Amino acid sequence: MLRRVRGNVLIERDYRGHRIEVTAVRVDGAWDANIRVRRMFSEAKPRVERVTCRKAIAKVAEERAAVYARGWVDRHRAG
Repeated sequence: MLRRVRGNVLIERDYRGHRIEVTAVRVDGAWDANIRVRRMFSEAKPRVERVTCRKAIAKVAEERAAVYARGWVDRHRAG
């Protein structure tokens, strides 16, 4: 479940053992998003990526980036 915290950051605290943070970024008149995916209880570096969404509204870009991040977790889960 995504929750908005600290104003402009969406956080999913526990998606299959990973924490997902999404922040909208304005680029050339449209919205993209930065994502951080961190495995919980791990010292490994987080996966940091910019997702090109090109959406008119920041909220929509964040939601699309969250879907992308969940897909990344699903593809890269150890198991």
